[in-house]
Amino acid sequence: MPVYLYWGEDDFLIERAVRKLIEQHIDPEWKCFNYTQLLPNDKETVPLALAEIMTLPFGQGCKIVHLPNSTLLEGCPADVLLQLEQTLQSIPDRNILLITNTSKPDSRNKSVKLLLEHAQVEEYPLIPQWKTTDLQQQVCKFASMLGMEVDKNAIPYLAEAIGNNTRLLWNELEKLKLYTNGTTITLNAVKALVTNNATNSLALAEACRKREIASSLKLLNNLLEQNEPPLKIQATLTTCFDTWLIVKACLVQGLKDDSKIASTAELKNPKRLYYLKQEVAQVSLSNLRNALSTLLELEMALKGGADDTRTLQTHIIKLCKGDEQSTQLIK
Repeated sequence: MPVYLYWGEDDFLIERAVRKLIEQHIDPEWKCFNYTQLLPNDKETVPLALAEIMTLPFGQGCKIVHLPNSTLLEGCPADVLLQLEQTLQSIPDRNILLITNTSKPDSRNKSVKLLLEHAQVEEYPLIPQWKTTDLQQQVCKFASMLGMEVDKNAIPYLAEAIGNNTRLLWNELEKLKLYTNGTTITLNAVKALVTNNATNSLALAEACRKREIASSLKLLNNLLEQNEPPLKIQATLTTCFDTWLIVKACLVQGLKDDSKIASTAELKNPKRLYYLKQEVAQVSLSNLRNALSTLLELEMALKGGADDTRTLQTHIIKLCKGDEQSTQLIK
């Protein structure tokens, strides 16, 4: 298959897939000639890549032309579309066109339709923070790949502490492997080496719900000083406020069956509902709805390249103040 399309928000797994593809198909001695990465800097990148993919590789092995976040997935002019169609039908067998992207390609675009007809597509999504079972399975999978054995009591802690940050998970497991010298990874070893920032993020959500601005900003700064990824902070906050909103909505609607409320809120431990009811007792439904809107704005701003610290501070204050505007508080 001369065309590969890798997409998803898990950039670490995409990087590993790209590296594996290179190792499988390119002779190391000829890599500098046969691996070309063309960044989407200008409109000539795509025509240049399509011309390059038609030239034969040097020496042994194959040639890979790599287009990260290519404008090919956003639509292209008619002349480039025609060149793409002609190229896809005649790429030399020893050549590979590789396209990687963080977001899902829009199949309504003609260029994407053409690519999907010829490409081997692989998706690399981030596991949602609330899918604890999947996160634990990911810990087991990575440990197996590294030839490690992790005690069953350590797996939930690792999944909670690291969440869906696959790069951090891999690095922490490598560190634990060196620390334990090949023996079974115990819970005590994990606690000694892995910081559980998830607990601090949960404390941040709690402080925001209670509208404690000073405490919230202090917890936020602690998380940032520990290099907690901003999007992971946002994801944890979203999970907490989403659960509170569902529980509050059920109570407002008069639903009295605790098992149904727990099922609707997707609570792994139904006994947690008792505490959730107390937590949302003094919070209005509208404030919780507004909080999720604020967190969606925060996600979009962070993914759009806004300054992490300033953006997080602004939206944390907005969460604490409810419906009030707070952007003017950050100078």
